[in-house]
Amino acid sequence: MERFCPYCLSPVQPGTACPACGRDWEAYQPSSHHIPPGSLLHGRYRVGRVLGEGGFGITYLGRDTVLDQRVAIKEYFPTFLVSREVSVTLDVTCHTSGNQPTYEKGREQFLREAQTMAKLDEIPEIVRVKDHFPEHNTAYIVMEFLEGKTLKELTAQNGPIPAPDLLKRLGAVLRAMEAMHQAGIIHRDISPDNLMELKNGTIKLMDFGCARDFQGSQTETITLKHGFAPREQYTGRDQGPWTDVYALCATVYYCLTGKVPPRATLRDGGEQDPLIPPRQLGADLTQEQERALLRGLAPKAKERWQSAAELYAALYGQTMEGAPWQETERRESQDSQEEAQEKEKEGRPGPAKPAGRPKWFKAGAAAACGILLVGAVLALPRLGGSGAAVLPDTSEEDRVLQTDTSETSSQTEEEPEDERLLPAGQDTPLPNTDFEPEPAPEPEPEPEPAPAPGPNTGGQTSTAGQTGSAAQPSAPSQPEEPAAPTQEELEAQAETAASNGQYTIAAEAYRQMNSLGYLSTAGLGEQLCELGDDALFDDENTIAAALYQESADLGCADGKRELAGCYEFGAGVEQSYEMAFQLNLELAQANYGAGVYYDVADAYTDGRGTSRNPEQAIYWWNRYLETGSTTFIDPDEVRARIAELEAEL
Repeated sequence: MERFCPYCLSPVQPGTACPACGRDWEAYQPSSHHIPPGSLLHGRYRVGRVLGEGGFGITYLGRDTVLDQRVAIKEYFPTFLVSREVSVTLDVTCHTSGNQPTYEKGREQFLREAQTMAKLDEIPEIVRVKDHFPEHNTAYIVMEFLEGKTLKELTAQNGPIPAPDLLKRLGAVLRAMEAMHQAGIIHRDISPDNLMELKNGTIKLMDFGCARDFQGSQTETITLKHGFAPREQYTGRDQGPWTDVYALCATVYYCLTGKVPPRATLRDGGEQDPLIPPRQLGADLTQEQERALLRGLAPKAKERWQSAAELYAALYGQTMEGAPWQETERRESQDSQEEAQEKEKEGRPGPAKPAGRPKWFKAGAAAACGILLVGAVLALPRLGGSGAAVLPDTSEEDRVLQTDTSETSSQTEEEPEDERLLPAGQDTPLPNTDFEPEPAPEPEPEPEPAPAPGPNTGGQTSTAGQTGSAAQPSAPSQPEEPAAPTQEELEAQAETAASNGQYTIAAEAYRQMNSLGYLSTAGLGEQLCELGDDALFDDENTIAAALYQESADLGCADGKRELAGCYEFGAGVEQSYEMAFQLNLELAQANYGAGVYYDVADAYTDGRGTSRNPEQAIYWWNRYLETGSTTFIDPDEVRARIAELEAEL
């Protein structure tokens, strides 16, 4: 049997180093589920060493034997669903038969990633797809091989990059991002290790494993990198071009300062925001450039630049078309401020919303998994995927860029636990709440009881009102009722408990706030839903499902949406496609949005959780088309599905 070097895929002989690259090829030991070096896929692609591996896939070095050129090969391999023992077969096998439908759907969506990336072939700053195909009961995407160094590597090796130099090189990336968003695609994993500078100085955007066409699978909220992912990515809701804007601005921040920004869940954008402006860390930005960058890093999505074109204009002082540009405030921000001022004038407080709490996610779990397994269960149509075409400069020793990972060791150093974890009981300044509750009225003093005659006084009383020559103690006073905790005390209690992973304690604090009138019922539902998200991040699925259930019972649509996901994937509750469908149908009938229209239409099409019903499927597919959304599935594909269903009728 012919053998091949896993590092360069040249033929080798046992007992000797590779004649082409000089490496000790026999020292390479792949895991038992990795395709052995030298294997041939699709009759033309020779497989080499593993370049990266995440929870949803494996990326290999490869060689196209027809064109005789190196490629990168990405394999769909969701470890929580499948396994493989290559000594027996190269085919993957689902852990259980119940996993088969989920796996098959994910495999189909994986192949759609190639179609997603193919839409971007004309953008030179984005890695190109060469081929895709199913094989070995899984699927593969073949991409161009890139040689160079990532921005993360360049910054780590050489220190912060000067602002003029960095911005000069990133202008083309911003143009590529805008074109990508115009094509209806969101990357969702932009970071310093997914931007590679090639030898000719060009920077390319890589790793589309989390891209938009993967919505509908479990991977929407699976993969994120602390410090580079915005807040909405932790919940999987309300993502869009502004999500990539945050990630790119965080990448720029890292390259300019050498420091990973604080994770978005620790930030509120106010005076207590731990994000240090980059100029204070030595970045040579102008004031206008810093202001543009910080707005791109706004924790709240609506306060951010909404497109790469806006960010480009703010950073460079001109539009992508070369026209002069001047910053304008967002109308929605003005509306929000005007509404708050109007309420204040009328003296009618809105629902009290506790300040955004810092959330601490257990570092041990993240380190053990290599990715943040944010409950592979959220039922929103989702993005995501497996590894990426992240290819190292071959001049360095076996550099493997981690894909689909959460924070790396350098990120952990930038964000030590003792600086993030709020000690229990510590009082911390809190942002102003929407309103202060009126103080309870002072109780009326009770009349003092008449003193009893003393034994030696003959009933005479002193001028002090006490009998006898020696004053007698008055009757004991009525014990005082303990004062109700203040809103600030309960908020601090909830924040501390949530930061320490004590979600049931935090939930009880919010319930007490609701009972005392500090928090509306709708606000309680929202807070319980957020706590459910936090619990899900910590793999506390049972607690998460219970919090989502309570949130849904309080009328929170987001809580009901997440509860549907728990039922669909059996997270914290017994798996039930029927319950998931019923919850999603209720949301769809309440006009929740494109995501539930997609799920309901898909369920009626496949007969999952309900009887197969082509007529209902057509109705809900049309409802999806009416939204104009391109986030969950391409409209052309929807029309093709409708045509197939109509042909059955």
